[in-house]
Amino acid sequence: MNFSKSLLAAGVFSIAASPASALEVEVGGQVNRAVMYVEDGYSFEADDGTGIIGQGSDTEFYHVDNRNSPTRFNFGATQRLFEGWTAGAVIEIGAFANASNDVNPVEKNTGAELDERITDAFVDSPYGKLTLGRGEGAAYNTARRDYSGTGVVSFRNPGLIGGSLYYALKDSSVRTSFNADGSFDGSRNFTDDELRGDEGTGRVNRTTIAGSIRDYNFEGRHERIRYDSPRIGPATISVSAGHDGDNGNNSVLQAGVKSGLRAPGGRLLVGVGYSRATVNREAPSGSDDPDINTYGGSVSYFHSDTGLNLTLAAVNRAEELTEDEATGTFSSTRSELGQFRYAKLGYRPNRTHAFDIHYGETLNRNKDDEKGSVIGVGYVWSPVDMFDAYAGAKIHSFERGFWCTSSGRTCYSPEYEDITIVTTGLRVKF
Repeated sequence: MNFSKSLLAAGVFSIAASPASALEVEVGGQVNRAVMYVEDGYSFEADDGTGIIGQGSDTEFYHVDNRNSPTRFNFGATQRLFEGWTAGAVIEIGAFANASNDVNPVEKNTGAELDERITDAFVDSPYGKLTLGRGEGAAYNTARRDYSGTGVVSFRNPGLIGGSLYYALKDSSVRTSFNADGSFDGSRNFTDDELRGDEGTGRVNRTTIAGSIRDYNFEGRHERIRYDSPRIGPATISVSAGHDGDNGNNSVLQAGVKSGLRAPGGRLLVGVGYSRATVNREAPSGSDDPDINTYGGSVSYFHSDTGLNLTLAAVNRAEELTEDEATGTFSSTRSELGQFRYAKLGYRPNRTHAFDIHYGETLNRNKDDEKGSVIGVGYVWSPVDMFDAYAGAKIHSFERGFWCTSSGRTCYSPEYEDITIVTTGLRVKF
């Protein structure tokens, strides 16, 4: 529910303006709860009491808050300064329990969480909009343009539903050893500990959905100053500068272009973005992480007569690794370029029903010669603006090629079971 109030004296929300100018206040939010059915090859009953997930064939149910569009509260206030100029503020807080990207067989209840999503102050004018605070950078969501209407269940970032679920290693996984002189010393299947991933070398092949596939959304929300231009033809140009990271050590620069325009037979959404995250290694709490360049975009076409729509996206994440970082850390095949590719075919005959089938993959998320992929379907029923009922199913797969540790004496050929997730839920907006 949104509402406006005329306040001649607005207290702490007052902004210097003529007495006739009204402060408009908007309050809203949503609750988004879902049930996840998962078959992932792991079983809580096989836990040995240490918190290690045991291998099994059981399935699990989870009652979750859907992180594709989580439960939240938002508050906004705007006031006219003078002709063509408006100032305001936005606060948005996520408030959810059992986040869909956190649960796993050992932790089916992960507790409540408050998440500062947006804390912004802005001035909007005929010359553009200037925003200061925590929120979206200039490139944020440029690679998530989507006409399908199914984002609540078939979102661009696949790890937001089931992200903490681990792929089970197959019995056919093989470990190969070499002598100090490089000669072959034999191969064997993984031991039980290596299959479970709970001891020593077993962990180096243990991977979650979130660890295998990611849509690289340009550093996410962070503290920044942002400028959005007025529409220039069909497009809006945005730039931002700020800091990110647990200690605020990453300097983040972003640029993005978004456009919505008419196309033959329908409409077109286009987005292109670029970000550069530079690590301050000289700070007392500095990081050894590499500098990162992220670039890519998306396009979504909607055919007006049929309701068919097609969405495509591509994003690259390039890490600037030193030679030591590339060859002397997790493995000798650590990836320097992660690539995300995505395609969605949708059908939206009206505002009430929306369907989709989608496929996404991330190449070389952590190491060269690996691929995390997802194929899924989704349906959303929206009889009124404030209510959505949805259901979807997806299968996650992960492949990692033959790789060796930096010493070259131990090499692995892991193989992974697929993970199947069926999700159904309700989103109610207010």
